[in-house]
Amino acid sequence: MKTRFVRISFIILAAAAGLVILLILSMAAVEPMAHIYPDYPMADLGPVLQKDTFTEEDYRLLYLQTGLGKPAVDEIMERYSDWRERLLRFQRGFFSSIDFICEKNSPVSREEAIIDENGNYAHGTDLAPVHDGYILVTKSSHTYGWRNGHAALVVDARNGKTLESVVLGQNSAIQGIEKWTVYPNFMLLRPKGATYEEMQEVAQTALELLHDIPYDLTVGIFSPKSAARDKIKGTHCSHLIWQAYMYHSYDLDSDGGMLVTPKDIANSPKLEIVQVYGVDPREIWP
Repeated sequence: MKTRFVRISFIILAAAAGLVILLILSMAAVEPMAHIYPDYPMADLGPVLQKDTFTEEDYRLLYLQTGLGKPAVDEIMERYSDWRERLLRFQRGFFSSIDFICEKNSPVSREEAIIDENGNYAHGTDLAPVHDGYILVTKSSHTYGWRNGHAALVVDARNGKTLESVVLGQNSAIQGIEKWTVYPNFMLLRPKGATYEEMQEVAQTALELLHDIPYDLTVGIFSPKSAARDKIKGTHCSHLIWQAYMYHSYDLDSDGGMLVTPKDIANSPKLEIVQVYGVDPREIWP
C-alpha cells in the first residue's frame, strides 16, 4: 500500500514538473517573436524622396522600409515641411536594433518593453500621426506560450489618450499613448474609408459606454458578445474596440467567433495599416 502511494506521488510530481518545464519552454519559444527585424536590406530612399508625388510602387517601398502605410505617409507629407527627414527617421527606427525585457503584468501573463543601455524604458520609434478612433494593437503580451496581445482605442488624439481594458481586476480606463512606442512591436490601424468625423463618433461612444467597465475575458461565452448600450457588464481590450465600432455597424472581428482577440482585430479586412513596428509588414500577425 505504501509502495503504491509512493509510486502515485512520484507520478504526480513528475507530471507537475513536466508541466512546469513545458510552460517555461513555451515562454522561451515566444520571446524571439517580441520584435521581428526586416529580413531584407535597408534601401536608399533618396530617389523616391526626390519626388513630390508617389506611385503605388513608391508607397510599397516606403511601407517596407519605414513601416508607414499610405495614410501616414500622405499626412506626414501634408503636415510637415521636413517630411523627407521625418520619413528617413522612421526608416532608421524601423531597422534599428533594440533590447527589451519581459515582465509580469498579471499572475498569469507577461509583457515586453524596450529598454536602453541603463535598463530604463525606452522608445523604439516615433508614432505616426494619430486621430480619434485609430486602433493600436501589440503582440507584446503573452500568457505562457500564447501571445494573446493587447489593444487600445485612441479617444483623445490631441492629448495623446487611449481607452483600454488592461488587465483582470481593473476597470477600463484612460491611458497615455506614449507607452505604445515602448512596446517592441505594435500596429496602428484605421477603418478603410471611414471619415475622421465617423471615427470621432466611435471614440465618443467608447468614452460614454465603455469607460470604467469591469474586465471580463469571457464576454461572448457567458455573456452576449454584443450588448445593448445600457446593458454592458464587462469587456476586455479587443472587445472594447470591437463593441465600440459594432455600435456604428463596423464588425472588426476577422474570424467572427464567440471571442474577439487582438489578433482578430489586427487581421480585420475592414482595417488598413497606418503604421507597423517590430512585425513583418508583409504579414503583420500570421
